[in-house]
Amino acid sequence: MRAVADRTVGFWLRWAEGHGALTDGAGGKGGTGDASMVVLPPPLQADLDLPEALSVTADPEVAREDGALLLIPGHPLLDRAAGQVLDDGDAGIAHLAWPASLPPSAACLEAKARDQLGVDHGRIDVAGEPLPAYLPVLRLGVLVSFAVSLEERFQERQEAWVDARTGLSVGDAAGARFASTPWVPGPGPARRLGPDLEAAVRAAHALLDARARRRMEVVARHGASAREAELARAEAYYAATLDSVTRRKAAAAPERQALYEEQARATEVERDRRVAEIHEKFRPRHELRPFRAHILEVPALVLPVAVRRGERRYPFELTWLPATRRFLAVSCPACGDPGAPLVAGRRQLGCRACLA
Repeated sequence: MRAVADRTVGFWLRWAEGHGALTDGAGGKGGTGDASMVVLPPPLQADLDLPEALSVTADPEVAREDGALLLIPGHPLLDRAAGQVLDDGDAGIAHLAWPASLPPSAACLEAKARDQLGVDHGRIDVAGEPLPAYLPVLRLGVLVSFAVSLEERFQERQEAWVDARTGLSVGDAAGARFASTPWVPGPGPARRLGPDLEAAVRAAHALLDARARRRMEVVARHGASAREAELARAEAYYAATLDSVTRRKAAAAPERQALYEEQARATEVERDRRVAEIHEKFRPRHELRPFRAHILEVPALVLPVAVRRGERRYPFELTWLPATRRFLAVSCPACGDPGAPLVAGRRQLGCRACLA
């Protein structure tokens, strides 16, 4: 919980600094006791209705004893700052510094390619020297809002890292490595591989949406018992009401029979409406709100290869990432299926599906 509190205050302090405030640099971890001092510029004072100087903390005891402003999740100042950050978005381009270590040889990369990206009925042969280049990687961040029912809602932050040329995922582990490595502003100085941003954004969004749907399936099961209990109560209530109407109709005079029949029909309509209302109340849903789009140019080696089947040779390119020491996944050159196992056919290089 302390780590969450520190991040909460640290976020607000960074936001305030971005709007001209001066802080003691504690970021929620120090300052005066466990409080951080902030000096606000006049425009921000007026906008937030706060004094020029104040201390903020996420510790209730410090707030009570020292009179510091208690910043915890749900505070209007935090909600306002978070909303503005989401509205403004976070977009830009940067690159990673080129590694100082020597790159692997062509023969070494050939062995790794054969081991990682084997081709059915074919063999990967190096067709030239590996060429240094910057690979564009798209980092797409979204805020996912989940609704298990009308009353139960929560939010999560999700990110996807994809090859901006193909839209194929580079993996969460690689993304975490990239995020923890110092970034250098602007595009890299070496050769740059061209991205297809429209396709990459679609692919990253689809990846995040699929991940959110899987998450939704899990959390929806927690609301199933409440839904079934409410349905059972509604069914029991309307069953008892219809039973009462049926008994009164049986004992009623002939001229009142039509009245009870109409009352039974109205009860059945109301029951169906109420059942549909309960199902809608507990219908799980989610919404993605993008707030971050970074293009990070990552040092890579483009390896020209030829996939051989007998005397036939199919030229191809593989991309090696020094940061992960692995080749990127490839798309089928014939049909574009992402990540499908490649097959060297008699007439072309493709995947198992398109060459079947």
